[in-house]
Amino acid sequence: MTINCGKSLVSVVIPNYNYAHYMSDCINSILTQSYPNIEVIFVDDGSTDDSVLIAKSFSERVKVIVQDHKGVNAARNLGISHAIGKYIAFCDSDDVWLPDKIERQLDYLEKNPAVGLVYSGISLVDENLQLIRNQEGRYSGDCSRDFLLHPSQAIVLLGASTALIRKEIVTLIGNFDETLSGPGEDWDFFRRISQNTFIDFIDKYLVLYRQHTKSASRVSVEKYFEGNRRAVRNMYRQSDHNFLERRYSWMVLHWSFFKTELKSKRFSPAVRQIAKALSPIGR
Repeated sequence: MTINCGKSLVSVVIPNYNYAHYMSDCINSILTQSYPNIEVIFVDDGSTDDSVLIAKSFSERVKVIVQDHKGVNAARNLGISHAIGKYIAFCDSDDVWLPDKIERQLDYLEKNPAVGLVYSGISLVDENLQLIRNQEGRYSGDCSRDFLLHPSQAIVLLGASTALIRKEIVTLIGNFDETLSGPGEDWDFFRRISQNTFIDFIDKYLVLYRQHTKSASRVSVEKYFEGNRRAVRNMYRQSDHNFLERRYSWMVLHWSFFKTELKSKRFSPAVRQIAKALSPIGR
């Protein structure tokens, strides 16, 4: 790996668990970025397939770290501990970046010092990278209250593969919470970032987000709900929102769960979500 001392170094952390089939697409999309000064840190989370062999085939262009299976948060945190760049990005090993992703985002951050994180729109694609639909960014500026008002939404759109972050911000807030699992883990991390810096997005679709049968996002409905609930409870404990704000947020969270259950014609679980919305906050 050649580091250009005249340009800001970007550290890219790729966590992986048994995604050997998709990894080459992911790694090549990072190594062929139009911005050249990138270090790639691949953290394998105890895979049982050929992931490590494939990662090592890229030789010195990719730093390969192997850990026992501890979860994606632990893998990202281990990667962060090895990152030496001024900026840090993450890319899940089944996603793909467009060639100018880092160049566009870095140019934006260096021109806007008050912004600590910039993300992008995404193109949802199938297993063969064929377009399903595009999704644009929505939230920018001081997003700290957006997490309170929209507790079931991804404020930083697919942040674990779209965001470019100043490393100093990550150092300030601490790493990913390894006690969380499921969808709430990213939400919690980016919520804490929003409390310490402004956020913005590039109005371009710069990440191909694969949807497939092995996708980590295809978790059970209940696991999805519980992950969000735990992350929202963290927000209530760590922030100074008043009772009415927390009550509103808690009800909005469960209203979204209610609609999901109702759409799937799961009527009894839908009723339980209403009961949870009216329950004491945080339970």
